[in-house]
Amino acid sequence: MQLNDDVETNIPNLFLIGAPKSGTTAISNALSQHPSIFVGEKEPRYFDAHVFYDFEEDYPIKDIESYLKVYSGADRSHDYILDASVFNMYSEKSIKDILHFSPNAKFIVVLRDPLQAAKSMHLQRLKYVDLKMREISEDFCTCWQTLQARKEGNGYPDGCRNKFLFRYDLLYSYDLYVDFILDFLGRDRVLFLNYDDLKVNYKYIYSKIFEFLDVGYVDVVNKSLNKSEIVKSSFVNRFLTGGADLSRPFRNLIGLKGKNVQYLKNLIQVDKASVKCESCDSEVKKYFGGSYEVMENLGHLYDWPSKGSI
Repeated sequence: MQLNDDVETNIPNLFLIGAPKSGTTAISNALSQHPSIFVGEKEPRYFDAHVFYDFEEDYPIKDIESYLKVYSGADRSHDYILDASVFNMYSEKSIKDILHFSPNAKFIVVLRDPLQAAKSMHLQRLKYVDLKMREISEDFCTCWQTLQARKEGNGYPDGCRNKFLFRYDLLYSYDLYVDFILDFLGRDRVLFLNYDDLKVNYKYIYSKIFEFLDVGYVDVVNKSLNKSEIVKSSFVNRFLTGGADLSRPFRNLIGLKGKNVQYLKNLIQVDKASVKCESCDSEVKKYFGGSYEVMENLGHLYDWPSKGSI
């Protein structure tokens, strides 16, 4: 593909990938504070759309020109342009396509204790009122027990168009993905990080990132950007969410705009949520034995403070 000179300055050359609910949003936000790193839309989902979406008609970006417009604000003062579409981790095709497009790209991969991450992802699914994006049960173990049915195409929310988001077994089986990432990239072009280390000593982790990128250290602000809460499943919440999500022209027609929309969103009922011990914890942890082994090996390879220990 032939690109003009202006476009060539906007080609992403840094990719933040990894497991959902592993702090990638906070890392992306922190990296945006560095003057040498340009961050556009966090997850344009161009290279990994086939992982995230079940149907091509749902892909948000259809062509490379539209993808590059996401980074039109970058200029030659930026050493790195970041694409933080995390689902690139799950596809050899995604990695190959990225390397064909941006041959010198570097990658940062963030992993998290798979048991904790799976339960956190379950809570994330409960933030949705839209039933096709919401888990079928507020009980994690109930959802875990449906995975066999989901392998056969059953057990998903009605109308679900993003089935991979509900496959906790695939999302956190790191042993399925780490080998091909290292094979394609080599150790020098990929930095693996542990979410738990980020929580304990984020300044040290960012110093590792900046060293990996060969840019000067910047004292960034690290903050959690995804609230730990779930949305109650109720008719009232579905009604309020539906009103807030109406198309702009229709909202304007009925006088629902500005502060009124925010007022509706503020009425949506939420509960505080946190990852808790569950009756199926030992079963889930045993299932992810390969992931824990991978994390332990990476901990030694990349000198994690935690060494990947659980």
